[in-house]
Amino acid sequence: MPLAALISLGLLYLIWGSTFLSVRILLSYLPPLVITFGRNIVAGSLLFIWSIVGKHWVPMKKGHFKTHFFCGLLMISLGNGCMALAGSIVPSGFSSVFMALGPLLLVLFFWMAGRKPSLRKLIGTCMGLLGIALMMSQKSLAIAGKETEFFIGVGFLMLAVIGWNIAVFQIQFRQANQYHFTQVCAIQMLSGGVLVFLISFLKGDVQQIHFAEIPMKAFGVFIYLALIGSMLGYSLFGYLSKVLDATLVATYTYVNPVIALILGNLILDEPLHGILLFASFFILLAVVLITTDKPEPTILHETIP
Repeated sequence: MPLAALISLGLLYLIWGSTFLSVRILLSYLPPLVITFGRNIVAGSLLFIWSIVGKHWVPMKKGHFKTHFFCGLLMISLGNGCMALAGSIVPSGFSSVFMALGPLLLVLFFWMAGRKPSLRKLIGTCMGLLGIALMMSQKSLAIAGKETEFFIGVGFLMLAVIGWNIAVFQIQFRQANQYHFTQVCAIQMLSGGVLVFLISFLKGDVQQIHFAEIPMKAFGVFIYLALIGSMLGYSLFGYLSKVLDATLVATYTYVNPVIALILGNLILDEPLHGILLFASFFILLAVVLITTDKPEPTILHETIP
């Protein structure tokens, strides 16, 4: 693995591991869909400007544009949007644990498309899921007072993980990631962000915002979420999706729960259990197995006009 890709993957682990906590904090001050469209429209607009000023924006094939546009709807509207909605029902650690189903879904998607996974990748996926299951057993299943809505939260998480990983699969399957990351990320974030804004506006969420009542702490968390969690994190994700195998990039979902729970302990005083270390062993072993697996010599794809 190239050193730049290795460093980028490590940064992605840390950054996106922290976003679950950031969203959880912001939910005390802003509606979930407002957080979703706000962070993505801000980050997407900055990436669009970066792409234009940096002369990275180039003519895109019609089929590739459609792929990134609709994948943006899946990743941002369903992925980020449903994750934020679930965040008001289930703990942030539980959400991050649930999203670790991503690598398994990608292995299955590529398998159905004709690319059989290696034994190492299958073992790594199973080890990661075992670690996730161990961690999941130590988390509260719902936020206090939200027990009756628990399965609604799980439904949101299911939509989020399926939508996100269908998009990841489609982008690689159709080989639509041959453009600069600023261009593809801007298209995806703005398409999904605008749709969430329209939904949020129709729901009346936007009209309920009173900026004067929002503390500076919340603005600081939002800036971090937009610039670091969305702009930088999404850029790293776009770059990695271009240079690495999708299932390898998806290993961030195995590491995120560990980071999310550690940050929850440090910032929100959430208890850390001994079994967390045991579960972390399986998660890190899964990352080693998947990241050291030799990539397939060819990737199935459709021809895009």
